[in-house]
Amino acid sequence: MTSDRTDFHGAGTALDEHWFAMSSVPEGDFREEATALLARYAALSAGSLRVWIRFHLSDIANQAADLRRILGEDVPMVGQPPAGGGRIALEAYHVSGGGSLLLEDSDYRELRLANYRQLWFHTSRVKGKSSSAQMRGEFDAAERTLKRFGGSVAANLQRTWIYCRDIDNNYAGLVAARRERFRRYGLLPETHYISSTGIEGLSDPHDRLVRMDSFALFGHRPEQIEYLYAVDHLPPTYVYGVTFERGTRIVYGDRSHSFISGTASIDAEGKILYPNDISLQAERMADNVEALLASRGGALADLRQAVVYLRDPADASAVDAVLSRRLSPETARIMVRGSVCRPGWLVEMDGIAVNSRGNPDFKVFA
Repeated sequence: MTSDRTDFHGAGTALDEHWFAMSSVPEGDFREEATALLARYAALSAGSLRVWIRFHLSDIANQAADLRRILGEDVPMVGQPPAGGGRIALEAYHVSGGGSLLLEDSDYRELRLANYRQLWFHTSRVKGKSSSAQMRGEFDAAERTLKRFGGSVAANLQRTWIYCRDIDNNYAGLVAARRERFRRYGLLPETHYISSTGIEGLSDPHDRLVRMDSFALFGHRPEQIEYLYAVDHLPPTYVYGVTFERGTRIVYGDRSHSFISGTASIDAEGKILYPNDISLQAERMADNVEALLASRGGALADLRQAVVYLRDPADASAVDAVLSRRLSPETARIMVRGSVCRPGWLVEMDGIAVNSRGNPDFKVFA
């Protein structure tokens, strides 16, 4: 069994944080499964403020409009069927004990705190018919959004989740466009990139080849941002031509948040380890995440929320057996169908870790 919710409790006046990762029970039609899942979620989240949510759907082309009608709002969603056979899963982030939410349109949610501001956002529409054109459009839109809030991609964007239709054929265009835009922003191997997951996922409408969800932070000092490296386990991504950070740690006065990028069974030279062995790939994936967290004093037990992506949902039980042993039962996690950027990788995981290793030189998370 895994947890649907996990928490981090702030000391004194600092905020409490809550993460959710939940899948529907496979029974009934989509509306019945969605309604039951949302009822469970509402009961678990009562009394807290929803900051951000994302849904994973088994048939986004037919379910997206129905979900919007059920919710009465437009929210991020991706076509990634839950591996357990259900039709819908969700991941969400809430706070309690402070903060206010500014909603200006359906594309973003801004959490205003006493010391910081968070911006969770996406773009409803981008132009272009290729994955490269749409990736450029996504970053152009992100830069415009951040400028509205007084920031920029280089200074404020901390995490992206990029969903690519037919990743085996469209990922190369995504990679090239991201690299070009990062050069424009001054993001280079000698500066830094952005932590990211790039994974197979369908979007609504169907001609959307690339869709990006983003997280940005305001009010911090540059030295609060650290990047996670574990070069004895996995190399910097530019070694094999891609441009993202393995992980980003944000240090506050009372805690640290670590955003772990999509991580698979890779070795220190950038090669796939254990081809065709799902259990050993899952072990190495967990080893790599553990090494990234340990590089800044963290541990696997700090993971509050995780999403596991499978090329073949038939591998779900084997991967679950590994992660049930390696991860804390308190970690809220879901498992979905989503092919990784190289066909030989059978499983990938990303996540958010939190611990109390803060720095009193910085303001608390409040």
